[in-house]
Amino acid sequence: MYYNTAQLLSSKLSGKDYTATDIASVVITGMSVVFIGLILLVLFVSIYGGIFNKRNQKKKAAEEAAKKAAEAEKAKQAENKPAPAVSKAPVIEDGIEEEIVAVIAAAVAAMGAKSGKKLVVKSVKRSVSQRDPWAAAGLVDNTRPF
Repeated sequence: MYYNTAQLLSSKLSGKDYTATDIASVVITGMSVVFIGLILLVLFVSIYGGIFNKRNQKKKAAEEAAKKAAEAEKAKQAENKPAPAVSKAPVIEDGIEEEIVAVIAAAVAAMGAKSGKKLVVKSVKRSVSQRDPWAAAGLVDNTRPF
């Protein structure tokens, strides 16, 4: 049955009389080409990824070396200079960027300048929020009196 169906399909396709072995060889060749292409693609992607991993590791090593050199330079400068008598730096929680602290300190100084007082930031901490800001805004909006 299979042989007759294959012959019927092959005779209708091109007018030539293909045998089952011809059809099987074309199918096997096509699948082989596809799988070889996939294997080559996987190899290419893995080699490409390896190249970029090595590049990123070199960059990270250079950054760490620069950071260690900067720390060593700061330590050397700290040993050479006596500590100036200035107000204590604010205590900053981990994860808060220095730019954010600078903006907060500038805002506090501006508020103090208006009243003629010298205000100082002693610490900067993240607020512990019970809900996310959008949920809090929705709650305020929905509970506002008419």
